[in-house]
Amino acid sequence: MINHPSITRTVALVSSFMLATLVSSVAAEPVGSDLTPKLRGLLIKEMIQVELAMHEVFSAIVQGRHAMVAEKGQSIHDSFIMAQSLTDEDRQDLKASVPPEFLQIDTYLHELSASLAEAGHAEDTPRQVELFGRMTETCVACHSAYVTDRFEGLEASDVPEEWGLAPEELD
Repeated sequence: MINHPSITRTVALVSSFMLATLVSSVAAEPVGSDLTPKLRGLLIKEMIQVELAMHEVFSAIVQGRHAMVAEKGQSIHDSFIMAQSLTDEDRQDLKASVPPEFLQIDTYLHELSASLAEAGHAEDTPRQVELFGRMTETCVACHSAYVTDRFEGLEASDVPEEWGLAPEELD
């Protein structure tokens, strides 16, 4: 067997590329059609709240309104569907209706928003910008994987596979 570092690296890169291509070619099913009407309504409500708050966060960051960044970051965190008053049956229905990766992405977005609220309180603009960017990446990753029926422009997007993943999920 040839054991040359450059050949080993090349084989590893080609293998990684082929695996990434295979994984990205397997399209996830759109989320929503299997949800109960109650859960679908809650999820839509959550997404609308997140989108509106993200618009306000952007304006607040570029204007240095740290208190608003903290407030809206917290409101995004608090809109988390799993933290809402769901019955045990609702939770089971949700977990049965969406892939675990969808819930991981949603959880990560809300973790980022809690960190954004903290950065707002700390008046740490560079951290706010970093977190807002990661939140945006997370939204795009989720929409390109699970909502292409609503966001067709993301269907063919070549989204980096680390978008939407918490750092511990990258290992």
